[in-house]
Amino acid sequence: SSSCFAIGVMKVEAHDAQTVLIEINGEDAALLIGKEGYRYKAFSYLLYNWINMKYGLGIRLEIAQFLHNQEEMIENYLTPIVERIESQGRGQTKPLDGVLIKIALEKLRNRFPEKYVGIKTGREGRKFVVVNDFNRKNP
Repeated sequence: SSSCFAIGVMKVEAHDAQTVLIEINGEDAALLIGKEGYRYKAFSYLLYNWINMKYGLGIRLEIAQFLHNQEEMIENYLTPIVERIESQGRGQTKPLDGVLIKIALEKLRNRFPEKYVGIKTGREGRKFVVVNDFNRKNP
């Protein structure tokens, strides 16, 4: 109510045991998201640091269906990658950033619990998700 944005907090509730769901919506929600989600990332980072430090919880920030739309987009993007991993046993995403890499990591870990799924950093500092078999050394 004290900001210049026409937005409101629609919901604050437990998402799971370690995460609080915060939903924000309103006429100016797009201004909180910003171009290419940069303001969303900054706002999410600030909220996470405050809530994690004070309560020891993570956050799931939903501003005007932005997170839901990102999850759908990554789900569609991952379909051919999942097929490649199923046929070849390994694969990787293109470089992703912010919330996209977190979503891709979570979805691939859920899809391939028996494989190594991790974030790697490329030469230019860009991050991507890799999926392959665990390296096991024979005794």
